[in-house]
Amino acid sequence: MKKTIILVISVLCIAALVTSGGLPVSANSVSQSIPQSINGLPVIFIQTPANTPYLTAGKRIITLLDNSASSMESANKFSSNVESIKSLLKPGDLIEVWGGEGASVAQYDANHASTIESWKKNGSIQLYNPTTTSVNQETTASAAIPYAGVANIQDTDIGNTNIMGISVQIYGITAGTSQNHGSAFLVNAMTNPSQYPPWYSSWFYQAGQYYYGNGTCANVYSYQSDNPANTARPFTLQVTQGHLYNYDIRNLGFPSCAFWEMEVTDLTSFSYNYFLDPFGHGTYLINSKNTGVWFENQNTNPGWNNGFPPNIWACSAKEYIYPSYQWVNWTSGSPQLWIGGLGPYSAAGVIYYNLPYNQSAYWYLQGVPLQQ
Repeated sequence: MKKTIILVISVLCIAALVTSGGLPVSANSVSQSIPQSINGLPVIFIQTPANTPYLTAGKRIITLLDNSASSMESANKFSSNVESIKSLLKPGDLIEVWGGEGASVAQYDANHASTIESWKKNGSIQLYNPTTTSVNQETTASAAIPYAGVANIQDTDIGNTNIMGISVQIYGITAGTSQNHGSAFLVNAMTNPSQYPPWYSSWFYQAGQYYYGNGTCANVYSYQSDNPANTARPFTLQVTQGHLYNYDIRNLGFPSCAFWEMEVTDLTSFSYNYFLDPFGHGTYLINSKNTGVWFENQNTNPGWNNGFPPNIWACSAKEYIYPSYQWVNWTSGSPQLWIGGLGPYSAAGVIYYNLPYNQSAYWYLQGVPLQQ
């Protein structure tokens, strides 16, 4: 059941949100001055470059545990206290929430260790990173796409400032082992540039699945202020073949500030994992080729898709609407094909069916062009 959220930002909430003076309870935690809880959720781990090799210098992820029944219920806890929560953090910090009914510290520690092991084995991932220039309040000019991509672009209605999130559902699959680079199936979101000083540019977020050349699958996210920008990081929640996953990106601070969430929920096991970026830019999503459901192909070799299923399905594409604070189905969509920054071309023969009105669409992988 979806809940209506009333945004009440109050610095007076700090005392209720935080209990100072403790350390995370995880045995793998590092000793740092950090609250024992944030927003009523216990801090169970602090990720730093010392214990999480894909973090760069100065980055820190504060991990919280939540046993709420749904990620929606969990994330909504943060929406009324965004400024108070930001005051506890330093630039570069993210908040991670690990949860679901029955979620435990031991479970998190095991998954974090597995995530690090996979990362060391498979290496880093650079996803598409658009370079944007503000044109006006509603539009941005974007750099060339450096890979071949096929997207179902969401019509976010230029001029409409009430779309504050995007989501899609994708099944966990078996990836092919014939890739010479890799590929990804993602929901992407481009925010609006600031209309007020200091004239921030748009911000870009991604969440979804990455397929390594050795057949390994990973749930990943990326965000603009990482270094380098939009390097994919793994969610701690890992991919299980045959499970259905929901990926979403939304602003929990709308309309007052940028407080962006990148989330994966395993709809089969009812577990979830999301990250909060308290220092993003923009407060709503714009109509752009960067807002939609993308398949990125970074491969240059024919037969790259051997071992994949013939089709990869996406379904239940939704957008998050203000002021009702509800997820609603897409009402329009535009399948597009991009090759080496050129396009859009027709996606006929590559994307079948469409995502609006709670429909499903599939990407026929043999028809996806190679990176140029």
